[in-house]
Amino acid sequence: MEWWKNIAPSVCVLAISLLGAGPALSDRSAIGDPSLRQFLESFEEGTRRFINGDPALWMENVSRRDDVMIMGAWGAHERGWPDVQARYAWAGARFRDSGAKLTVDYLTSFQSGDLAFTTTIERSEVKVAGQEKAAPMALRVTHVFRKEDGAWKLILRHADPLVAKTSAESVLEKR
Repeated sequence: MEWWKNIAPSVCVLAISLLGAGPALSDRSAIGDPSLRQFLESFEEGTRRFINGDPALWMENVSRRDDVMIMGAWGAHERGWPDVQARYAWAGARFRDSGAKLTVDYLTSFQSGDLAFTTTIERSEVKVAGQEKAAPMALRVTHVFRKEDGAWKLILRHADPLVAKTSAESVLEKR
């Protein structure tokens, strides 16, 4: 459980700020810190490239520290740079270049010192391996960022498909 000690402050910032979250933000322009706004512009471009099969810029924006984590839309999770790097390479290889555009709707964002988070809906039309046509993809996403050596880096991505409310039993494990 040593990893939890590293990420606990980020989770606390997230929980506390959600309690005081204001109205929805449709774009990053409402984010006060200019360096974070600029980073998010690059981060969105990295995401757009990622969903077109090019994960290079995305990878530049990810922390290399031991507490980096992915809980991706295709299930499972990885922690620590070697496993997270392999996961992003695997996920990036599943996308095909389709000229996909990306729309990011910011639901909430918060920054305190060197920690920040966003909750967003990412919408795009993507082509994935084995598919001939692009199809709509909508994800609900939480990102946690940390400023490391003066540069913002992603330390947590949690994404899953945007779906309608479901029944209580639909989230139970099938055995």
